[in-house]
Amino acid sequence: MTALKIRSFSEEDRQALHNITASSFRDASIHGKLEALYGEIRGIAWSKHKSREIDQDIAAEPDGVLVAEEDGRLVGYITTITDETTGIGRIPNLAVAPDCQGKGVGKQLINAALDRFRDKGMQYAKIETLATNQAGQSLYPKAGFEELARQIHYIMKIEDARRL
Repeated sequence: MTALKIRSFSEEDRQALHNITASSFRDASIHGKLEALYGEIRGIAWSKHKSREIDQDIAAEPDGVLVAEEDGRLVGYITTITDETTGIGRIPNLAVAPDCQGKGVGKQLINAALDRFRDKGMQYAKIETLATNQAGQSLYPKAGFEELARQIHYIMKIEDARRL
């Protein structure tokens, strides 16, 4: 891998973020898990639902979206949201193109996000992952994140609901 450049998101990057999401995020996404269990939800592929979340991150804090670029090609991204009231910076999404995984792109994106949080006066950084995301469960503790709690996601079809 040649020199990697981390830079701020620009609108021209949006489709590349969606493409990276679709190619790398399925197993680390609730939407991907849901589609594997029930098929497309409302006829829309999981990646479109996930891309909508990326668009929401961009809308919430556009300067909080950082992209990794190599030789003019986007190879990864991270979204960050800062909360002045709590002093917590959140990382809702981190994705790296499949052919660039395991090459340090995710590490550099996390480092850039943490630098941004410091610059914004955040006291804490928060990131979440699914138990099935082995890469995240390995990478995040190496960056200094500590597991705080586990959350369980339950799902059912409304037609299968039972009265209690």
